[in-house]
Amino acid sequence: MKQLNRLVGKKGEEIATDFLRKKGYKILDQNNSTKWGELDLIVTKNNILIFVEVKLKTTEDFGTPEEMIGKNKLAQVRRTAEMYLLNNPDIANKFDRYQIDAVCIVEETGRVTHYENITF
Repeated sequence: MKQLNRLVGKKGEEIATDFLRKKGYKILDQNNSTKWGELDLIVTKNNILIFVEVKLKTTEDFGTPEEMIGKNKLAQVRRTAEMYLLNNPDIANKFDRYQIDAVCIVEETGRVTHYENITF
C-alpha cells in the first residue's frame, strides 16, 4: 500500500509541476524531507518562496483532494517549511516572504485546482 501511495504521490507531483511551470513558477525542489515531514514541492514566483502541498485522488467517489488538507496537515507543512528555512538560510534570505499553496488533482476528471496562500 505504501508503495502505491508513493506512486500516486509521484504522479500528482509530476502533474502539479507541469501545471505550475505553465503558470510561470520556477521549481526549486521536490520531496524535501525533514524530521517534521516532507515538502512536496518548493517553488518560487514574484520573489515569493512557496511550499506546495500536492493531493491527487483518482476519483471523487470517497471525497475530494481538498478534504485531505486539514488543520493538522497544514500545521505539519508549516513546521516542515520553517525547518527548511532554518536549514537553508541562503535560500530563505533571497525571498521577501513565503507562503503555503496547495494543488489538488482529480485524475478521473482532469481537474487541477491551485489554491494560493492557504491558511486555517
